Amino acid sequence: MKMKLPLLSVAISVLLLTAGCEKQSGPGPEIHDTKYLAIGPGGQPLTGDPGDNDCVLDQFIGLTWEVKSDLPGLRDWRNTYTWYSPEESSEGELDYRGVPNGGECQGSECDTAAFVKAVNESKYCGYNDWRMPSRDELGSISDPRKQSNPPSINLKYFPYTQADEYWSGNDYQFQYDAAWRWNFKFGHDRVDWKASPGRVRLVRGEATILNRVKE
Repeated sequence: MKMKLPLLSVAISVLLLTAGCEKQSGPGPEIHDTKYLAIGPGGQPLTGDPGDNDCVLDQFIGLTWEVKSDLPGLRDWRNTYTWYSPEESSEGELDYRGVPNGGECQGSECDTAAFVKAVNESKYCGYNDWRMPSRDELGSISDPRKQSNPPSINLKYFPYTQADEYWSGNDYQFQYDAAWRWNFKFGHDRVDWKASPGRVRLVRGEATILNRVKE
């Protein structure tokens, strides 16, 4: 039976902007209705909904996101991956790298590092700097209004999103073989074993408001 680690929630319902010494409330969750822009396969802005070869710009946060496809292949929404980062330490008794090729997918080996490499080699949307998102970055596209009707995301711009958990690039500092996911059913983050297959949505760019989680 698969073990589950304890639930750990992070509330990102409201973004706070700081001006001088005063804190002002940022936009509410309704911003999820207006902040996205479809980007075509050549990196050009589009009008309307994204298609299978397009990606999405979050105009408020400044990040560009992968859009999943219903077509078999590299970005098929059905693909799953184990968490793997070959740059992590494997010295001594503990191996922090995770598990290579342990999911079920097409178009690459089925782990997060192999998927990132394959998407960059494909120059998806004209870019080759796609990466794993932080858990806070995943939270920035999670619409808290939809927790009672998941997935908690704008399906117009993120079609084929599942009410399921998506890997972040953040491993869990208190457990060498665990990492963070974002749950698009309940709208919170959670820790799970790196060996447990999960879904992945890549991102590129630097967030203009959110702080990266550095654990």
